[in-house]
Amino acid sequence: MSTSTWSLSGYAMYLNGEPFFANGVSYSAVPWGSCTAFLPFGDFTIKTWTSVWQRDLALMRASGVNLLKTYNTLDEAQIISSGSPPGTDHDHSEFLAAAYNGGDHPIYVLMGYAPPKNQQAAFLKESWNDAANVKVRAQIKADLIALAQTYGSEPAVMGFVLANELNANNIINNPPFFQYWNEVAEAIGDVAPDKLTTLANVDDSMNTVRAGNKYMTAYNFFWGYNSYRGNWTNSNGFDTLFSDFGVATATNQRPLMLTEWGAPASTHDSNGNMAALNSTQMEDLVAYIEGHYRDMRANAPGSGAGVCCGGTYFEWTDEYWKADPPGQQCNEPGAAPACHTGVWDPGPNMSPVTNFPGGYWDEEGFGLFAIAPVAPEKRVPVTPGGCIGPWDPTTNSPYAPDTLTARAHAKALFIAFG
Repeated sequence: MSTSTWSLSGYAMYLNGEPFFANGVSYSAVPWGSCTAFLPFGDFTIKTWTSVWQRDLALMRASGVNLLKTYNTLDEAQIISSGSPPGTDHDHSEFLAAAYNGGDHPIYVLMGYAPPKNQQAAFLKESWNDAANVKVRAQIKADLIALAQTYGSEPAVMGFVLANELNANNIINNPPFFQYWNEVAEAIGDVAPDKLTTLANVDDSMNTVRAGNKYMTAYNFFWGYNSYRGNWTNSNGFDTLFSDFGVATATNQRPLMLTEWGAPASTHDSNGNMAALNSTQMEDLVAYIEGHYRDMRANAPGSGAGVCCGGTYFEWTDEYWKADPPGQQCNEPGAAPACHTGVWDPGPNMSPVTNFPGGYWDEEGFGLFAIAPVAPEKRVPVTPGGCIGPWDPTTNSPYAPDTLTARAHAKALFIAFG
């Protein structure tokens, strides 16, 4: 088909009238040496970076991936606000066409829309009616409607992530917060009637759903949760997540998608440095992946009281930039030689997490694939004195895309995908 029609009924999700279960990945394909602090702000699904997404889409298709969730769809407003020339590349059409692949084993896209647009302060109860916050929310709504108008007709597009991890306790206690997002979902439905919307929430033990489910009545809305609960010894993977969700949504049924799930492929050595998992730990990570995926499948609609329409594994590749402390991010001239480019570094706030096989929450080590640059010794920094990265300033084009190496848990996940 040259189009895709998405719909919801109770806890089930449908694509062109057929049940859909997401065998997906969270996709923030930031190459080695780059970061989200400068163009293209973490969005490498644009024409300039064809070499990156062509590499990834081919691997995804071969691996049984049928959905990817992005975090930031770069647009003209971000281009202008960054001081870059208007008209700077933010074209996603070629990426979306390649993802759809003419309908041959298509990979669908749940398009994210990221900070700085989703400004958390604009959603606080005590300052909800401040003129500045009213203006911010109106702009977010307008930008999301424009995004849907631009890409709603693309057959590769499943829908739009309205916000990612915005559900702090001091925000979800405010009913207008949910009423606002329901209005945004309805407005998107007006311009893209065959696409879906979601909020990707921190797993807060269903507090968000209990607070907001009665307000989320838009026909195109489903709940997203970023959940990292459970461990490799639990046969039920996500513990009571699905049954709790069913209770919380019984009077207004909506599907649940795990918009992030997974565990790092790293541990720490005796000196506190990040290190690869040993063979036993990797076996545990494989067991973690297999057990959690089985749990998702066991709770799919049609399986008793199933509420889960699948998930997007976090994440496709490692992201080295996440541990860079302030002042040492890859685009800052003062970073070199202290910047962490290409180095697994625990960085700040990487506390022990006992339910992960490696025992730590290492933001940069969640990848199904390890990444390595091609010929870094031949690269030069874009900014004098800064770190080297994926962009060649002498040719004004990207260097060759990173080499990816699949880890054992990636292979296990793709086997589970079938």
